[in-house]
Amino acid sequence: MRTLPAVLACLALAACGSPSDPEGWAKRAAGRSRLDEKLEALSHVRKVQGDRRAAVPHLVAVLKQAPRARAEAALALGEIGDPAAAAPLLAALDPAPKDRDTIDANRRIAEALGALRAREAVPALQELTASPDGYTQVAAVDALGRIGDPAAVDTLVAIATGDRVEPFTAKKALLALGSIADPRAGKAVLRMLFEERPGVSFFPEAAFAASQIGAPMTAPLLAVLEGRDAELAGWARQRGVVPGALFAKSAQLLGDVAGAEAVPALVQKLSYQDADPRLALYVRVFAAESLGRMRAQEAVRPLASLLPRERDPDVRDRYCDALARIGDPAALPALRAASGSPDARLRDGALAALSRIGGAAERPVVEAAEQRACAGGCDAARKAAFAGRTARLDAAAACGVDPACWAGKLADPIAAVRDRAALEVGRRGSARHAAALTDALVRPIEQDADVAARYHAVLGLGWLASREKLGAAGADLAGKIDGMIAHDRGRTLTARVNEDALRLAARLRREAR
Repeated sequence: MRTLPAVLACLALAACGSPSDPEGWAKRAAGRSRLDEKLEALSHVRKVQGDRRAAVPHLVAVLKQAPRARAEAALALGEIGDPAAAAPLLAALDPAPKDRDTIDANRRIAEALGALRAREAVPALQELTASPDGYTQVAAVDALGRIGDPAAVDTLVAIATGDRVEPFTAKKALLALGSIADPRAGKAVLRMLFEERPGVSFFPEAAFAASQIGAPMTAPLLAVLEGRDAELAGWARQRGVVPGALFAKSAQLLGDVAGAEAVPALVQKLSYQDADPRLALYVRVFAAESLGRMRAQEAVRPLASLLPRERDPDVRDRYCDALARIGDPAALPALRAASGSPDARLRDGALAALSRIGGAAERPVVEAAEQRACAGGCDAARKAAFAGRTARLDAAAACGVDPACWAGKLADPIAAVRDRAALEVGRRGSARHAAALTDALVRPIEQDADVAARYHAVLGLGWLASREKLGAAGADLAGKIDGMIAHDRGRTLTARVNEDALRLAARLRREAR
């Protein structure tokens, strides 16, 4: 049986029970001698409620202890986010690790330094990118990207373009270069758009980097599209990359970074011919899509002229989509004509575009098309498509060109109405409509129609942000988009549109700095 003095001593030392907050658990971790007890206490630091910053001094003490405990303390410090932890974390790095536990501790410290965006850590992290451990390399590369210091550009370029670098690490370096968005990386990013190794393409990561660097990528991409980059053309010939592939990818990226200066070259590529007919289609389609994203009115007439000649339903639909995003009523006559095609497969894209640009005058055209298509009966999907088209036109009759009215339609239960509303608000709205566009963007997706609505919300918010600076509010909107992307991770239905959303979020966050 315990004596009274023993019980009092136990209570005084808080040894008769578990701590109730992060500080208590961190203090226990620092004071325990057994590793298993330290690790258990550190796991509780990250779980329990309370003032987590109060735990920082005790976690810093753990950084001087065993490597496994050091790793867990670093993980907690990165999550807490107190800048005061940066210097102790730097001091805890082991420049010559000799065992797995110390290597893992270095990796966790690198991750924490990135989470803290500790610029003073850049030189040490650059050294860690040369670690013999691949996981540590990636952690250091990711951290340099999160910190965003242009001082890391040369190191990251060497990693991204290194022939002996693991492809996964090279891709991470490209993403980090995109996060830093320094124009000095432009030449390397341009080259990696076209670099391929057996079974590996670097295009998605290089395209992200190019989109984040933004306008400074316009001139080099335009030189590729116009065939003026002799150095890249020679490099491509040596690797068997045909000119059409260079044109297709550069046309695709110009829609993300360029302004009016790229429009003439993109319009010219709408008539591109190639010995490989499929490659010619890719060039024309990517040029059309970029012109649509840029809302280039100069492209309306040439795109409209392509509709009656194009017999591939998918390609024709893409041309119609581009016209819808440009949003110029001058396209309506061509779309009306295209919607009357005797081939049912060639009508749908034109009808959808018609309902995204037109108003009450186009309702009879859509109703007649429905009667024609459904004379013998329509399945549920086709009926829903026609209902969405008429709903768009009814919304247009109600709202006209009033951005406030269209902003209200961003919460409409009908996805087709939301997708047109996003385009209208993106064209005509102001910064006060950015939150409504973001809410439409992050709305849960259940079906294909919701995907189109989200994509147009991405476009609309991007157009609005190009027209008006969103400032610090842009960072808050980016946080909402990040949360949506995290929630959707692993979903095939949303993967592609969420890549566009990710680019937009990164841009909004960068512009808010």
